[in-house]
Amino acid sequence: MIEIRFHGRGGQGAVIASELLAQAAFLDGKEPQSFPFFGVERRGAPVTAFARIDARPILLRTSIEEPDIVVVLDPGLLTAVPVTAGLPDGGLLLVNTPLRPEQVGAPASVRRATVDATQIAVANGLGTPTTPIVNTAVLGALARVSGVVGLPALRTAVERFVPSRAAENVRAAEDGYRAVREAPPLPGGPVVRRAAGPPRLVLPEGPIATAPSAQLGTAAWRTLTPVVHPERCTRCNFCWKFCPDDAIGFDALGYPVIRLAYCKGCGICAEECPPKTIEMVATAPEASA
Repeated sequence: MIEIRFHGRGGQGAVIASELLAQAAFLDGKEPQSFPFFGVERRGAPVTAFARIDARPILLRTSIEEPDIVVVLDPGLLTAVPVTAGLPDGGLLLVNTPLRPEQVGAPASVRRATVDATQIAVANGLGTPTTPIVNTAVLGALARVSGVVGLPALRTAVERFVPSRAAENVRAAEDGYRAVREAPPLPGGPVVRRAAGPPRLVLPEGPIATAPSAQLGTAAWRTLTPVVHPERCTRCNFCWKFCPDDAIGFDALGYPVIRLAYCKGCGICAEECPPKTIEMVATAPEASA
């Protein structure tokens, strides 16, 4: 049995990716299973999805703690979420990033592969330039480097089950299949274990969080970052008034300053600003060591 864990952000299609992979595996004559895990359901928040593929019926109904393959749809998650937790020696880490596989921070004992699924999605008109939908391009790359499904089965699954722009999504999968790059585990490299960090904050059930956004790490959700153009600003303070995260302060002249440790990139400040002083731009991915 092959166990695969997807890490993405809300709106990137991680859950659909796991479902499409399962459909492609079924078309290949295998027994698949897919299911998501949602924390906070909003665009930009970290999302995890799971898939299992076997030749026999799958009886397990648990989250995947020790995956054979980890797929990361957003490179910013490499530093925000322990994506490689449980990945064994020789396991595969596939990341959507323009970086070469050797540049991706990961345990030396795992295989690393990269594909610039963001560029492929934009080129095929999937999503927008600031919020591209990268799932089908990543699945094409996964089919190439893992062999868990064939490209013909993946094409058919996309054509049958993607609700819109099927032709563009098929092309993205084919482009991802051709563009993926892979590096083997570093020869003789030590297995890098993640250092124990501070205790994780356990959130209460329900919609209300009782800790500030900086403590919760919600700034890591940000896929769009507000940029202030002070030459347009009238200092009306609407951005501060409507910000739900207390992420806006002011400089000595009274112009707004974005406190990025608190900002989730929701875009409310830009929407509410009367003179359109604030522009939402794509957050640059963090390069890994």
